[in-house]
Amino acid sequence: MSSVFEQRNSRRKRVSGVLSHGGRGLNILTDAGDLWVIDREDVDPDLLGRRVTAEGVQAGYDRLVIEWIGETGN
Repeated sequence: MSSVFEQRNSRRKRVSGVLSHGGRGLNILTDAGDLWVIDREDVDPDLLGRRVTAEGVQAGYDRLVIEWIGETGN
């Protein structure tokens, strides 16, 4: 059972960037140019176009199942 926990824990991510709406849904573009597709329906629309930080679990190559998202202070 510990190996399952370790796998899940190793896929945990915290990413920051600009939240936008793309062809595959909501996404975050990081300063490094990484594009993360957000897997969550209830994101505050006021966050679109703003710099955010999101935490969650990586699911696949570029999808992030987020548990928390919020605006990042400058």
